[in-house]
Amino acid sequence: MYKILVADDEADERALIRFLLRDYQEDFELYEAKNGKEALALINQYEIDILLSDIQMGIMSGIELAAQIRKTHPDLEILFFSGYDDFEYVRSALSLRAVNYILKPVNPEELKKSLSEIIDRLNSRNLQFVKSTEYIERGFYDDGSKAVQNGQEYSEADAVLMREIEAAITMKNTDVLRDQVNELLSRYAGSKPRSHIYVRYICTSLLQQLMQQLPCSMEEFEEAAGKIYMFRHFSDIEKLIQDYLERVIDQIRQEINSSNYVVYQVKQYIDLHFQEDLNLNQLADQVFLSPNYLSNVFTKYTGCSLSKYIKQVRLTKAKELLCTTNMKIAEVGKKVGYVNTSYFIKKYQEMYGTTPEKYRMNLMEGKSGTDK
Repeated sequence: MYKILVADDEADERALIRFLLRDYQEDFELYEAKNGKEALALINQYEIDILLSDIQMGIMSGIELAAQIRKTHPDLEILFFSGYDDFEYVRSALSLRAVNYILKPVNPEELKKSLSEIIDRLNSRNLQFVKSTEYIERGFYDDGSKAVQNGQEYSEADAVLMREIEAAITMKNTDVLRDQVNELLSRYAGSKPRSHIYVRYICTSLLQQLMQQLPCSMEEFEEAAGKIYMFRHFSDIEKLIQDYLERVIDQIRQEINSSNYVVYQVKQYIDLHFQEDLNLNQLADQVFLSPNYLSNVFTKYTGCSLSKYIKQVRLTKAKELLCTTNMKIAEVGKKVGYVNTSYFIKKYQEMYGTTPEKYRMNLMEGKSGTDK
């Protein structure tokens, strides 16, 4: 739904435009201003998409208003109308990139034609953006606290909720996932002081996050994202996202019901607790299985035993610490779950063919050689 601001110092003229827009095929969110100063404030507050402005107004004229707008809202669509058939006004309007100039009394067909051109241009602009490499590669977050797109700052609350949705998917918690998605959608189900571009953008970001969990092609994502930017009603966007949400939930449930999910849970637990004293009985308790059954399932689906996987996780982390810290060898061993330093060195050498100390020395010599 596009936001239109009608700026005119005559109440009857504003009422006429409002009446004509009601018969238009598009649904608009309408705002009104009785002068240019008031219009400018509304534009800054509500991120208006289209300005329909009289040229001759008190306090601030339409031309002055447009000049101010172009400094901060270069892409806002402007349509002027005036009772003065004056070339100088036309030339001023065109210099400020107004899309058209309509004389009063406003001709309904002329207004409809001009608005159709504006809507087509806005739709095309939005669709091209969502298909662009820039959009797909940039993703939602810019700096971890807020996202920026087209000069707009996005809600920290929405950013937090998007991270919670991502976490629910990772943890395969379908109840939380559904609740969080519904909460995000409910924020924009009614009329809000947000640009429709923001709503479409955040919904597309949510859609992208959901579709990444499914065997979807880039073409399917582009087609679905394009629909979000073309739908007239938020309810259509909501239905589309709900359909993909249910597909994701179905897939998660299938994974949970398979042995693969048991393996996933155990691996996730090991990845988070590798520095602790882990054993088969403890891990079996985590997934409510017998130790013997868990051992067989894990080996079947990963190709290695649980003890071998734990060793790989620990020693991979140890190698990382040797590269990135100045911790002593014994401290590194304890950090990754080996209390006995000699045992840690033995296991490290078995896996990497060298001791932790020699590995670090070779690493440092390589860096020194690079510096020379």
